[in-house]
Amino acid sequence: MTAERSDASVVTEDGEVITPPTLAIDATGLMLWPPGKGLAGIPRVESFLINAALADPDPRVDVVAFRSGEGRFRPLAPYEQEHVATGEISPRRVKRWPGRSMALSQAFEAVRQRPWDKREADRHLAKTVTNGRTGVACGATRLLIRAYRLYRRARIRLGPSQDARRRTAEAERSLVLISHHILTQEDRSAVSGAAGKLAFLCHDIIPALRPDLLGSGTGERRFGSYLEQLVRSGAPAFCASDAVGATLADHMRRAGIDPPVVYRFPMPSILHETASRMGKTSRIEAGEPFVIYCSTIEVRKNHILLARIWQQALEEGVKLPRLVCAGRWGWMIEPLRAYLKAHPGLHQSVTFTGLVSDEELIRYYRSASFGVFPSHIEGWGYGASECLDFGVPVIVSTTPSLIEATGGLMPAIDSNDQAGWYAAIRRMAEDPAWRSSLAERIAQQHRPTPASASWAAIKAGLQASVAGNVAAAAPLQTTRLR
Repeated sequence: MTAERSDASVVTEDGEVITPPTLAIDATGLMLWPPGKGLAGIPRVESFLINAALADPDPRVDVVAFRSGEGRFRPLAPYEQEHVATGEISPRRVKRWPGRSMALSQAFEAVRQRPWDKREADRHLAKTVTNGRTGVACGATRLLIRAYRLYRRARIRLGPSQDARRRTAEAERSLVLISHHILTQEDRSAVSGAAGKLAFLCHDIIPALRPDLLGSGTGERRFGSYLEQLVRSGAPAFCASDAVGATLADHMRRAGIDPPVVYRFPMPSILHETASRMGKTSRIEAGEPFVIYCSTIEVRKNHILLARIWQQALEEGVKLPRLVCAGRWGWMIEPLRAYLKAHPGLHQSVTFTGLVSDEELIRYYRSASFGVFPSHIEGWGYGASECLDFGVPVIVSTTPSLIEATGGLMPAIDSNDQAGWYAAIRRMAEDPAWRSSLAERIAQQHRPTPASASWAAIKAGLQASVAGNVAAAAPLQTTRLR
């Protein structure tokens, strides 16, 4: 006989408490993102995951960050939750002040669990003990907590402890879906077996496939070896597109590595969901017609192709709508800057907005005549699928993920075919009947994906992976969740 407890643990007849495996979402990457800054691309997806986990009432779901000093993942402290939270946090995670004595005891326990936290953690714990009050009492408490932390660190350095054995047991019960940052940071211990069982969100494998389109930083150089180490360890992959899942499997076969289990999840329509809450999804009229391209400005995104097309139109006396490029400036864009400098007339017809807020981006999508997305290679192509979410026709490149992201509904042209892009852009601008037919196709065949559906698929994949690890019965095979 066994009995279930309210915290989802199970108590056996002999009194042993068995805790179910924890499904954890890694917030390490987002913790490094400045608060209040607009999110796009990978950070936007990871923010969705973290906040879905924070809102999930399931006690087996947690949000963690990697602590390199300890070589492990650990739950977020309350102040860290506040840093990454954009919505409601599940009531089970909300803590009330238990009184000074109990709060101090809990602070010491937090130090034992996370002895390598920095002074910011000590300040937070001291405020917790004094119920948010500052002053002499808070300062004295902080010094006391700091002294205890140094004592715990000294004990750890002297040799293995019961705490270390407990952390190992905790790691064996957990499965952490790591952030993209873990795949590009310098601390290899994050992807070592000592950090526990891992799964990874495979946005793309562009650093391994096309290093010529990325910077030459340490993170990009390490990406391939970290990825291979993860797959060798048996970590499952979560992919938003079938194209990325197939490319990942093929890449591993070429490297002589068995492909990972791949869980397919639908990419959430995060921005459209935000617009729905604001009541701002319907079309609005723009002051002048314009074309939208939302992406980071980097060599891979191929903005220079569009600059050449708009320059060609100027030279031929063709009137194209204004091109609005929404997104922050990234890397390897020196040729684009040089081209813009050499053709100053483009400033009259091409606008680079820089990073914009969600509200501004929603306004752009609601009023754009059509969109463009000529990227050379993609894992998904959020700006393209967001166009469809708002009913905006978009021309995309022939990279498989972009065709998949737009459901095969939109015109696709090779990213190096300037003549083909020029013709398609002119037709989209000059043929309202064609543009309307594409908009009608979107209305009939495309539906935005609720964030809840994406989270449900990812959570189901994590649960299936944990069940497979525990049972160790079925051989690894590619699995797709829809």
